[in-house]
Amino acid sequence: MKYFLVQILPYFTVALFLGGIVWRIWRWMIARIVHNITLSPFPSNWVAAILWILWQMVAFWNVLKFDPWLWVGAWPMHVALFSILGGHVLGIYTLGTQFHLLFPWLVTEAQSERASEFLGTFFGIIFFVALLYLLIRRLTLTRMKVISSTSDYLHLLLLLAISGVGNYMRLVEGAGITYAEAKTFLAGLFTFNPQPFPDNWFFFTHFLLVQILMIVFPFSKLMHSFGIMWERWIVNRPYKEAPIGLPGVKLRLD
Repeated sequence: MKYFLVQILPYFTVALFLGGIVWRIWRWMIARIVHNITLSPFPSNWVAAILWILWQMVAFWNVLKFDPWLWVGAWPMHVALFSILGGHVLGIYTLGTQFHLLFPWLVTEAQSERASEFLGTFFGIIFFVALLYLLIRRLTLTRMKVISSTSDYLHLLLLLAISGVGNYMRLVEGAGITYAEAKTFLAGLFTFNPQPFPDNWFFFTHFLLVQILMIVFPFSKLMHSFGIMWERWIVNRPYKEAPIGLPGVKLRLD
């Protein structure tokens, strides 16, 4: 069973993850927009629209504007998440020497490894605390409980479990694995050349939970990370002729 979960299931997981994302995006792309729902004031050109959309995605401007206390948890959580994902990819691929490779005249390999460990731990803790904050909000605020479904709680609990195990591996001596062990195993999966799975039950748990998240991701609200781009484009795209009813638009009777 363990062999299946760590050597075979990952391929099905990646196929479902990528296939599900493509399927969801395809459904969004073929959906008809039968009327202009761009919000006013809208950008005057494509460049302005793209820059405005990117700003909203990076700063979570709408969240900050309408619910600052949600922003307090959501923005740090997403920043930490993307930092962790980037750190995993670069850290494992370069064995923690990514900063040395970027700034060889300034950072030694040993310093890079320490910085990688520190940043991974720092963002891991931020991620966990932010998730806990968001879960507590859903459990305690009446207006949040009204709009929350079972899946919302399960998603947060799954992310907390992944983060909790990951943080435990970093913070408790002897509980984690080395970059080299992770790279050897993952490289084997990518090259279809299976390598022994690291003998570490914490890593096994972490790895399995991540696979569960990837399988669930395309078919859940977690797809908002992609959907936000479509939604923002629909409401912020530029129009040469504004629809009747927007401020400053004159009614034409011809």
